[in-house]
Amino acid sequence: MSRSPVRALALTVLVATALSACGLKPEVKAQLSQGNLGGGVGTIDGGTIGADTGSSSGTGTTGSSSSGTGTGSSGTSGTSGGSGTSGSGSTSGSTTGTSGSGTTGIAPEAGQGTTTGIDFKNKVVRIALHGPLTGAGVPQESFRTGTPKYWAKHKLANGFRVEAVAIDDKYNAADAARACNAAADNYFLIVGGAGTDQISACAQSPKLRRLKVPYMSSGVTEVGLTNIDTYHATSLSYRQQAPLVIKLAKDRGEFTGKKWAVVITSTPNFKDAREAFVAELQKNGAQGKSGAFNPSNDVYLTDKAPSNCSSLAPQIRAGGYQSIYFLGQPSFFAQCVGSIGTTPVNPYYTGPGPSFGLTSVIGLACTGSANQYKGVFLHPAPSVKEYAPRTAPGETFKDDIELSIWGAMEQLKHAFDRVQGPLSRESFNASLAGAQLPGNVLPAVDYRQGRFGGTAAYANAADCANRVSKTIGVYAK
Repeated sequence: MSRSPVRALALTVLVATALSACGLKPEVKAQLSQGNLGGGVGTIDGGTIGADTGSSSGTGTTGSSSSGTGTGSSGTSGTSGGSGTSGSGSTSGSTTGTSGSGTTGIAPEAGQGTTTGIDFKNKVVRIALHGPLTGAGVPQESFRTGTPKYWAKHKLANGFRVEAVAIDDKYNAADAARACNAAADNYFLIVGGAGTDQISACAQSPKLRRLKVPYMSSGVTEVGLTNIDTYHATSLSYRQQAPLVIKLAKDRGEFTGKKWAVVITSTPNFKDAREAFVAELQKNGAQGKSGAFNPSNDVYLTDKAPSNCSSLAPQIRAGGYQSIYFLGQPSFFAQCVGSIGTTPVNPYYTGPGPSFGLTSVIGLACTGSANQYKGVFLHPAPSVKEYAPRTAPGETFKDDIELSIWGAMEQLKHAFDRVQGPLSRESFNASLAGAQLPGNVLPAVDYRQGRFGGTAAYANAADCANRVSKTIGVYAK
């Protein structure tokens, strides 16, 4: 274990609409900055699709692709690889004519901007959600089922249907960037379903920004995302949740007089979360293991790849910590809960969402602690058992991940319905500037102050007796 002013262990992070993740590796950052993650071929649900094989910045009067040519009226930039009226092409071309059509069924209307992923003839908008279908260590089938479940019963105000697919980001930033870059050629917009690193990689992708692909996700890090005009967060970021986590602890009687530890990965993507929460602890007079809370003694930074909690657990026990802010990979977290144990202190675990407010994570922690786990985390979505019958009547959900994604699609419908005039990527992005979206399953969204539009979060407590989360309150910023 390496040491800096704070201790280091190994840790990654899960998010669902839902989960949280870790920092970009240096080589991934370099590739992103050079736009090098767009090459090659990506897969969506087992099918092969073209990635960014050519420049999409040019415009002209003739549309072309790698396998066919034709003429179009005032070509627009893009990579969906169509052709003009007399030709057809594959999905790997570099520019398209606005009156042409490609293999994806897109038939753009003149003057509408970038309309990749819209089938005007059949009135369909195609969208993609990326998430850890593999690699996260917990079942993630709900990423596939949550999006189509909502759109099966809902249409947009303009009468269009939405077809949604889930794409596998394999729970790492490089694969997420490749998946998002490939999806940009075929889908109108992309939703980030999980992973701070994955969300950051996709949001910052040069290709997505160049093609004006709308990209929305749960609020996680704000690092590097505040000025990206195609990105919008639909829930509170980690930084925004810091004072609410403190208020929640006070309400639970777990703040005053308690010794606090912060356990969090050292990724740059968590820097804003760490600094914000440490500042709140100090502002509110929190205690550490030796007097006033001291970041040099009471913050435990972790590395990217956890193997076990054998090094961290003794330090936490020796510090006598009674309240622990924890942001990490679920199976590692559950192992730490078990290793730290419940005697002589049974710690209170808490932190921001989306992370450990999920039933699947609660189940792991309850198992690791012989059902003694005492955790209350903020989360964008409420308990599926308690809230689904009221907020989504007539629907049944296999778990709270599916409920969260259903709620995210509900938010997305409100965003679509705000667009005035012809639908395009540009008009969709513009419609969110200063927008307010109503809440239901998920809290309301307010973009009047910027791109991080979250307004509130649910407090989900562990119910080990029933192995579920129990929503005990709502905390608004």
